[in-house]
Amino acid sequence: MNILLDSRKPFDVAVADLQRSVAAHGFSVLHMHALSDTLAAKGHSIDKRVAVLEVCNATVASEMLTRDASISLALPCRVAVFEHADGTRLGTIAPTTILEGFGLGPEVDIAASLVERTLRQILVDAA
Repeated sequence: MNILLDSRKPFDVAVADLQRSVAAHGFSVLHMHALSDTLAAKGHSIDKRVAVLEVCNATVASEMLTRDASISLALPCRVAVFEHADGTRLGTIAPTTILEGFGLGPEVDIAASLVERTLRQILVDAA
């Protein structure tokens, strides 16, 4: 399931507000990919600005990786910001959706639900 929220904020403001919201909720931005800029530099311009932030809660990530390193296939969480219609859209793929095929047990399912709830709030606060 995709979690998508629309915002009337300009792209740059939405990205900055998302970074602040990530930090306010105990996550960190590990890296930001300015996809539209990267594609343009490679001769493939697109007509909308797109950024993807890799975000992580170190405490939860370390607990989950200690349980099973295969969860690294789903880390870090990715949050996108892109120009859309009359504004900007922020979104992520729900961690419960990403981890549903792993079969790692109820503790991981609970952690994924908690991370998902926090990511949703991060997006709401930034939008």
